[in-house]
This record gives sequence, structure tokens and C-alpha cells, in this order.
Amino acid sequence: MLLAAFHRLTALALAAAPRGFRPRQHKAHPPADDQAHQLWYWLDDHGDIVFPLLGLAIVVLVLFGIRRGMTSNVAELHQKQDRKDEIVRMMRSKLLVTAEAVAGDLRIDRFAASALLDELVREGKLLEQKSSGGIASYRLKGL
Repeated sequence: MLLAAFHRLTALALAAAPRGFRPRQHKAHPPADDQAHQLWYWLDDHGDIVFPLLGLAIVVLVLFGIRRGMTSNVAELHQKQDRKDEIVRMMRSKLLVTAEAVAGDLRIDRFAASALLDELVREGKLLEQKSSGGIASYRLKGL
């Protein structure tokens, strides 16, 4: 899809160029003392080609970064949903579960397990029960 858009953009740019398009004449530069001056002189001579290509490369990199970011967010959301589904399956086999038990069974951090359990409580799938020691236990809603 991106390649097709690039081809269309290139065809449009070539069609928009006047017939007999020739690059402008290069300016006379003093002799370059070092490689840096030669680079700047070359950029000055070919800037009408280099800078649009540089801009196009930046746009492509930004679009690639946005696409990678979106796919990684989708993957994280799928992983989070899979873990919540595993917690619900675990709750069906056990009556009460704590965050430490979930963390041990799923091999995740205790704080991440607690966050997942709290999210399931907000979704209405689990109920939280506080014990006298301050440890929260969770059970399926309706049991």
C-alpha cells in the first residue's frame, strides 16, 4: 500500500515537471579546503533534488514509526486481555484468589497482577473482599 502510494506520488511529480526539464547550472565555488566544504558545495548544487528526497525519507520514517507503535499497542492489549482471561479461568477452579497467587500462576509481577484484578473488578467480572489482615481476595461475581 505504501509502495503504491509512493509510485503514484512519483508519477504525479514527473507529470507536473515541465517538458525538457533540466537542472539549473551549478554556481562557481572557490576551491574546497576539506571534505566538509565539498559536501556543502555539493548540497548547494544538488539541493533541489536532495532536500525533497530528505523530506520524503523523514515522512516515510515517521509513518513507519507510527505504524510500529500502533502494532505494538495492539499486541500489548491482546496480551493483557489474554492474561485477564487466564485469571477468569483460574477463578473458576478456585474460590478465592489473591494477587500473589495470580502473580505466581501467571509468572508476572505482583503489582501487575493486582492491576489486572482491579480492572476485572471495574469491569464487573470479579468482586473484591477485604480480609482482616488487609489482604484483598477476589472471587467471581455471582458465586
